[in-house]
Amino acid sequence: MKKLTFSKIIFFVAISLAIQVLISEIWFYFFYKDKPNVFESVNGEHFDPSLSRLRSIPTFLQYCDSIYGSTRINPSDSEQYAIIISRSLRERFYHGYSHYSFGQNSLACFLAPVLNEKLSAIVIPDDILKHPNAACSQQSIIGMEVFKKKGFKVRKVGFFADGYGGHFCFEAFYNGKWHFFDPDLEPKLRIMIANHFPSIADLVSEDSLVHQLYYKKDNKLIKKLLITYTYGRVNKFPAPNARVYQYITKYLSYTLWLWIVLIYVFVRKRVNYAKKKEQCAELQDSLVPEIRA
Repeated sequence: MKKLTFSKIIFFVAISLAIQVLISEIWFYFFYKDKPNVFESVNGEHFDPSLSRLRSIPTFLQYCDSIYGSTRINPSDSEQYAIIISRSLRERFYHGYSHYSFGQNSLACFLAPVLNEKLSAIVIPDDILKHPNAACSQQSIIGMEVFKKKGFKVRKVGFFADGYGGHFCFEAFYNGKWHFFDPDLEPKLRIMIANHFPSIADLVSEDSLVHQLYYKKDNKLIKKLLITYTYGRVNKFPAPNARVYQYITKYLSYTLWLWIVLIYVFVRKRVNYAKKKEQCAELQDSLVPEIRA
């Protein structure tokens, strides 16, 4: 009976873990069933559980198009379509970070605590839409993707204030100017529409308007937060590094077992070749007659 070497033990452990990850991913994809949505109303937050059926950017777009009545937007209707996106986005999610779990990008879930815990917070749009809850950044990522798909220019609007922390919103460009959207904190939609979705720069210049829009929030804290706004680059995905990490780990969650096998086979071949070369050299040395003096 051959003795197991340390390298073989490591290989068998690694391949067994990789296969478990693969099985969990396949099981989640084909057999996982969503648990019923449980939602506790928080200060009148908008949420429609029936919209959980919108589980990808294409289905979200189809829903908005169905309300508008066409897949093509008349330039004069840009604001009308923006209202549809804003309302749909508010109703699609309730507040709360959605993270990858075992069975849905298992490697991203496992590695995030080692690399950076924030990396398990989902940024891939179609994966965010697999959940009923999303944080401000995740809701804004969906909004930006939907606007971009319909031909609008978008940009991230970031905030950070002591006593509040960070916040993430976005702006869309239409009718010759930028317009501000905050799907997570949900400023009063009727007033946003009446003011044609002012830009963040216009908004912070009017204290009374800020108070009307965020009347359920601490007004002093909101004003302190909003004046810290900074812009992201136009039409640039706001979390590119996290997106690359999540695509790679998602791919490896399905294929890691194969890469382990290929690496093991390659290493074994190199080791065996080196051993054979060494043995041949020793054999040749033993066949060379000794030179007698």
